[in-house]
Amino acid sequence: MIVKIAKIVQALTYWPIYGSLRIFARYTVEGQENIKGLENKGVIFASNHTSYADGPICAASMPRASWYPHEFFPIRFMAWKKFFKWIQGMPFIPPLSFFVAAYVRYNGSVPVEKAGGNLLRALRHAIEALRAGDKLWIYPEGGITKDGKLQLGKRGIAFLHQQTKTPIVPVALIGTRKAFLFPKIFSTLSGRNKIRVRIGKPIYDISNVSLEDGTAIIMKEIGNLLEIR
Repeated sequence: MIVKIAKIVQALTYWPIYGSLRIFARYTVEGQENIKGLENKGVIFASNHTSYADGPICAASMPRASWYPHEFFPIRFMAWKKFFKWIQGMPFIPPLSFFVAAYVRYNGSVPVEKAGGNLLRALRHAIEALRAGDKLWIYPEGGITKDGKLQLGKRGIAFLHQQTKTPIVPVALIGTRKAFLFPKIFSTLSGRNKIRVRIGKPIYDISNVSLEDGTAIIMKEIGNLLEIR
């Protein structure tokens, strides 16, 4: 049920988000041809993470088959389980905590549990989603970069791939930090900042290496996409 709700939510918000990005941030997407053939399969999208606005930007990058990217929606993002709570235990004031909980729930986010290094327990919901054929977007760095540079990745993404044999699509988000960092956001609203999303070629098999080496391969591909001029 939550997947169906998330698809409706993302379909209704697609054009307002995409249109705003095109108008204010000269938004462009490269490499959509690289994910042709993955429409009806589980996919792990992996990108750098530079702003709180990355989620909508990422979802808007999917190719349209009709009036919205119905073959790829919903894009499901990873979120700590605590953010699904309406009020109790949330690190926000009540009105904001309610908004955050509503957003992560109805946008189809997948909860991640704190499990003391037990990846199978921490990522069990993500494994279920991928095996069901969902599209999952992961930020392997584990959080928003503080200096704008690509950080080391966490082992979870390689673990998910090895558990589900799901292809990984590396993606580079370019210009998102500059566009939404106060006070530069005013330059974005005036059309002076540009946001680009660059989609790379899928990685189909890194199951024969360690989690650390597999993660390094993925992060290298993201880094290469970021460095292309």
